[in-house]
Amino acid sequence: MAAASRRSAERALLRDKAPKSTAVKRAAVLDADEITAMIEAAGPRDSALIALMTAGAMRVGEVTLLTWDDVDGYNVAIPGQITKTGVGRGLTLPPVACRLLQAWREVCPTSKRGWIFPGIAGQPLSVRGAQAAIARLAAVVGVGGVSSHSFRRSAATAAHAAGLSLREVAAMTGHQSLAALERYLDQDAAKERAEGARGLLLR
Repeated sequence: MAAASRRSAERALLRDKAPKSTAVKRAAVLDADEITAMIEAAGPRDSALIALMTAGAMRVGEVTLLTWDDVDGYNVAIPGQITKTGVGRGLTLPPVACRLLQAWREVCPTSKRGWIFPGIAGQPLSVRGAQAAIARLAAVVGVGGVSSHSFRRSAATAAHAAGLSLREVAAMTGHQSLAALERYLDQDAAKERAEGARGLLLR
């Protein structure tokens, strides 16, 4: 029990040390074709990284602090120790994300802590390392405005466009404020839907 507490404290410390993103609202919202193109251009590690961030609407600081102990088949637990709010959440991976994660697991270097994305000297992959990998892939496929937060924003926007309420999307992303979540979504897409709705009853 003491060892588990120490591991939790270690991840919380790593979370707090990670650099904070300053470009959340400017991160491009990607469509399925753009995300697929990036995954197809990536190696096993980065394709699994993108798939997890997209499927789980995760912050980069969350995904880099996951361990294999957090994964149980299709289910992933995001511990509160690694989230911005301190509140954990869980998700069930879609088959494609599960397949990409399993492919990475088969070649993933081992680490004492069991990091899903190990870095150097026994530490997890750094936030800057993950961001650099994503920037390289975006450049390869020619997609502009991409940051590590693009996958989280894209997942939230797609879920809302599919009909999930703000509260349901917040449960997926871990947002505690619905007002903050609403500002976070792609406002251009929301404006297009609103413009389309104006003519629904006028035929």
